[in-house]
Amino acid sequence: MFRVNWPKFSEEFIAQASQQMTVALNKGQKPNNIVGDIVVDDLNMGTKPPDLEILEIGELADDRFKGVFKMTYAGDAHVILNTKVQANPLNLPRHRLAISSRSPILAANHPLVVPMRLRISNLKLRGIVVLVIDKAKGTTLVFKNDPLEKVDVNSTFDGVASVRRFLQAQIEGQLRQLFREDLPMLIHQLSLVLIQQQ
Repeated sequence: MFRVNWPKFSEEFIAQASQQMTVALNKGQKPNNIVGDIVVDDLNMGTKPPDLEILEIGELADDRFKGVFKMTYAGDAHVILNTKVQANPLNLPRHRLAISSRSPILAANHPLVVPMRLRISNLKLRGIVVLVIDKAKGTTLVFKNDPLEKVDVNSTFDGVASVRRFLQAQIEGQLRQLFREDLPMLIHQLSLVLIQQQ
């Protein structure tokens, strides 16, 4: 087993990571009912590092390392996100409902935008990663598979079961995309910040 030194991350590092995660979460198309930016309000890297098992070492030098690892993570990191959602289903573009004048349903075709707070925690990951650490050029980490096994998503709408299930599915999908596309860039950029701090 390969031991990872999990530091107490600096406030500057957390601020940079939060900013970069905010940018990553707002790129591309968001679900129709999210009408505001998704903002990282609190990022806690936790106290438990991932476990890494060495599968292959490609390079080993004083200033550069490249290896393939089996990674598992079941730590205590969490992130809290804030956004705004459209709570009136009649105001969503894809929901065009025909309501007859005889219908006893009272509905308004006006926006009902409400704030939403999400907490993402209890992240469980298992995957194969390629890890490159270069003292001058930073760190790169790429998953060779989908590592997400489990995540807990809690929000201000936990009391509504259908909304809770919807949010769970949406966040899991976003996380899978984040691990595939955005995390390698985020880790590399943040490693450059750590290099500059040393």
